[in-house]
Amino acid sequence: MILFVLLLVSPVVSASLQHGILGYVQNAEDGTSPKGAVVTFMIFRGTENYCNLTDVVGRNGNSIQPNWYAQDIGNCEKEWKAGDFVYINIIKGSRNVTSSVALTSNGIDQAPSVQLSSSGNDYITLLLVVIIVLLIMLVILFFLKRKKQQFKKEKPLK
Repeated sequence: MILFVLLLVSPVVSASLQHGILGYVQNAEDGTSPKGAVVTFMIFRGTENYCNLTDVVGRNGNSIQPNWYAQDIGNCEKEWKAGDFVYINIIKGSRNVTSSVALTSNGIDQAPSVQLSSSGNDYITLLLVVIIVLLIMLVILFFLKRKKQQFKKEKPLK
């Protein structure tokens, strides 16, 4: 971890002051690793998005560490200021997770640790379950309405 922190603060020609952002992504509940997930950093001052940067989670990214991502906000064309917000979107296939962090005057800010979401197929499964439940409810309502009509047709006993 010390290695990628040093890489973030090493001398690099930049349009603005160097400032490291780093974060940790936990494996998904099913054990899927975030290795290779694309990380997008969108930096805002108020409502203005003035910079978009990317990284990759893991050893092939700026952090050079498993499950970590890192970026130097100094790579933005516009100079950052303390109080600007960095919105972080991490995507791996149908899985994603978001995080955010406010920039401070410290040399490095760490985003909260997050967990890679379950597969997007879980949403499809949930949608199918909801549709099936609605169909069952419609069938029950149909039979109840039919029973009510049959009950009205029968003559009361004397």
